[in-house]
Amino acid sequence: MVVARTGLLFFGQPILTLTELSLRRADAKQLWHLQSLFSSAAEVRQWGGEGFFYPLKHQQFLQQLQLADTEAFVLTNANSLLAFGQICNRFDKIHLARLLVLPAFRRQGVARPLIAGLLAQGLKQWPDRAASLYVYKTNKIAIQSYQRFGFQAGPQPAAHRADLHFMTLPNLDCHHFAVDAPVFISHGES
Repeated sequence: MVVARTGLLFFGQPILTLTELSLRRADAKQLWHLQSLFSSAAEVRQWGGEGFFYPLKHQQFLQQLQLADTEAFVLTNANSLLAFGQICNRFDKIHLARLLVLPAFRRQGVARPLIAGLLAQGLKQWPDRAASLYVYKTNKIAIQSYQRFGFQAGPQPAAHRADLHFMTLPNLDCHHFAVDAPVFISHGES
């Protein structure tokens, strides 16, 4: 297993040690668990974008997350679900979508291994592509994280949305970032 960096310190003690992380394809139970994390239409929209309606309905929620050109992954530490993200074949890029660190693990360094893992999976399929993502301009914490990781805001490839940033990471930076990816565990492995 890959040993990742230690999380933030609180009075000199690690809040969460990011060891033995693994990235797995999300199963239906994990996807449905995500539903319980949202308590308003605004929260669902900020995370999932258009197409999600609140209150969330089981079948509709799963269908929105399991689109044909989209793969869903979870980041785990032992048996704990830490984060969720998707990769998509969009804009001739490895497009990252619906990134979410579970509330109990925010601000503990979990986003970095999640994104590294997603990029590693995307590069297996599209080794010559840059990465991209959309983020709401009001989501300042996420924007700052993506900028620290090397993503830069640029022109939007589709119809312009004034409320969104389209951010990209060059292919070479994707390869460098993916080196820190947690181990990928296929279904059936433990």
